[in-house]
Amino acid sequence: MKKIILSLFASLLFLTQAANAEIKIGTGSLTFNAAVSSQYISRGIDQNKDSVTPSVGADFTIPAAGFNLYAGAWTSGSDIGGGVTSERDYYLGVNKAFGITTLDLGYIIYDYPNVKDKSTNNAEYYAKLTVAPEKQPYTFGVAYYVDDTGGVKPSATTKNDRNYYEVNATYDFGPVQSLISYGVFDKDTKTTTVSLSKELADIGFTASYINAQRDGSLSNLNKNRDYVTLAAKKTF
Repeated sequence: MKKIILSLFASLLFLTQAANAEIKIGTGSLTFNAAVSSQYISRGIDQNKDSVTPSVGADFTIPAAGFNLYAGAWTSGSDIGGGVTSERDYYLGVNKAFGITTLDLGYIIYDYPNVKDKSTNNAEYYAKLTVAPEKQPYTFGVAYYVDDTGGVKPSATTKNDRNYYEVNATYDFGPVQSLISYGVFDKDTKTTTVSLSKELADIGFTASYINAQRDGSLSNLNKNRDYVTLAAKKTF
């Protein structure tokens, strides 16, 4: 725990020194982000052997014909076996607000550069719908990710479709913002997440409780697990 706290503190010192580096490109903008988390948990599954995990990313957005187009890249430390030492994600999409509702459609690729079994790499189409009533402190959302690789490979002999479904809600309490979500990763995990977030010195801090349940004998989760994580993120 002391090593985690020291690593977080050192990373936060770096983030607080980062200048605003948003770059205007025509009518679009390019932004960067850097973060550190006490653990990297995705859909209830540990992605880095319970280790402190740094990450960096970049996003380009541009308005076009009433829509917002975006593309981005994100990389993180990762250790899921098979020679994996990092994860690189690439995504592009489009979103548009219709009154109090925002629709987001996109495509994301998950790439593990050093993995021995290339079938570990995968990709998904996704659709997200968020309802944010005007002047209200809450939002509601749903998300659906469709596997585009013929199934994620959980073992040397088995490959199964792994679509993901999620419902979520947020509430702004003023001093802190909250989020609760429930996600189902087909034949793998069922995950409940409760988070509290607060911004200090332009850094977003998030504390999360995550409950992950196995959902089938082929689950990547060896046993049901509970996590408590702390993360900090700076966008510049």
